[in-house]
Amino acid sequence: MINKNVKTKSFFQAQPNPQPLLDQNKMPLFEALVQYAKEDVIPFDVPGHKMGKGMNLLKKVFGEMTMRMDVNSMKELDLLSHPQSVIKEAQELAADAFGADHAYFLVNGTTVGIIAMILAVVKPGESLLVPRNCHKSVMNGIILSGARPIFIQPEVDFHFGISHGVSYENVQKAFIMNPDIKAILVTYPTYFGAMDELEDICKLAHNYDATIIVDSAHGAHLPFMPDNMIDPLRAGADAVTVSMHKTGGSLTQSSLLLLQGNRINHEKMQKVVNMLQTTSSNYLLMSSLDVARRELALFARERLTALKPIVDQAIYEIESESKLEVLKSDYVFNHFHQKYDWTKLVIRVNGIGLTGFEVYTLLKEKYNIQMELAEGYVVMAVISSSDSQETIERLVFALKEIEKQYGIQSSIISTNVISHQINELMMIPRDAFYAEQESIRIEEALGRISADTLMIYPPGIPLVIPGERISNDVINQYYYYLETIGHVLTEGMEANYIKVVKEDGGKK
Repeated sequence: MINKNVKTKSFFQAQPNPQPLLDQNKMPLFEALVQYAKEDVIPFDVPGHKMGKGMNLLKKVFGEMTMRMDVNSMKELDLLSHPQSVIKEAQELAADAFGADHAYFLVNGTTVGIIAMILAVVKPGESLLVPRNCHKSVMNGIILSGARPIFIQPEVDFHFGISHGVSYENVQKAFIMNPDIKAILVTYPTYFGAMDELEDICKLAHNYDATIIVDSAHGAHLPFMPDNMIDPLRAGADAVTVSMHKTGGSLTQSSLLLLQGNRINHEKMQKVVNMLQTTSSNYLLMSSLDVARRELALFARERLTALKPIVDQAIYEIESESKLEVLKSDYVFNHFHQKYDWTKLVIRVNGIGLTGFEVYTLLKEKYNIQMELAEGYVVMAVISSSDSQETIERLVFALKEIEKQYGIQSSIISTNVISHQINELMMIPRDAFYAEQESIRIEEALGRISADTLMIYPPGIPLVIPGERISNDVINQYYYYLETIGHVLTEGMEANYIKVVKEDGGKK
């Protein structure tokens, strides 16, 4: 008999990545698309710009070849919803590179992959265990599926003002209290680079006969890291969605959904993906996945190996004789028992008396450096294999200059930088979404049930979702972000207002 309360120790025993079996130098879709674009085709199909003939401005800026490669599905180029030739082969190469059984090209971003995973593993009314700091797309998937979410609090880092991954212990408690959990979604790595004990969590979930799906939007590079980091598939996940465009090098909006094992039926997943994706799939996006996969498989490990000492030196220089502090692997492991992805450069700046939002603005306006994100205490840079010593040194120089010119002696501390409470869920999100609603001012919404989503983007983690009770914490955080960054995204697009469920619960 399996003891569901015993924690395994495989978290510390990484196994090497399996070597690809296929020729990763091939790019079947990209090569077929380039070949077609070079032919003297007279197009009487869509798109209407006819390979750029009617769009001189776009052709001038994008280039003639780009316009000729923006074409429609046809025999030579295959069909994404029913791949039989070059797309099928390209997806097989992607699956092989990542160690998956199946791969699906996504042209609606990781958002569509996350929603597809949720729809494929839970039915209306079934329980889905999710971290409360998950992306908005997870909440949308919950609404569309009709699932009953069980939220679990991630590990909160008050020093850096951010959240990390969920702990094994909290996941275990959730399963003990809710043994009917059908599936669990884990964010790995988190937006800020923390990687929870995913191997142990996968084994625990499977012991409870639950399916485990992973939002790995920021982890496309993990299988190709030089220090043998554990990627979600090696950890045992059943399905994973990765944003190839974020850290894998493909064009924005292109992602991969990866499947392994037999807990999720391959044909069912294809059916769900087809329901959600456009039937006019963009070949530029798909072909960029083909190229990016090749680059990762053949060159990423070598490039990241060369980059690691440069990043280590940058961290040393940032912190040298400074009140700036960088989030590091030892800190994350010692405080939260989680591993850390060093390609996320998270710099704590509140020690120099500035908010992350202020430093973010200074970096862009004074030094022409675009950071990935700002929070109350930190700014974050995403490092990829496309970075160089020169670009990283420019960032280090700018940070040191900002501390000298704009830093002050006193630190900034705020209770509104990070929420450490889970909102009370009063209704299944889908019921709140479809309930009769009214729009009221946010300061008047205390205690009401939200029918709206309040969100900061990036990183896209909601302050409140449909079905949750609006607390003082939610209201305070809303006004904190409004004051510090100037906007908070709402579904209704009306500043300082939120849609709530009518007091009668939407009953007529």
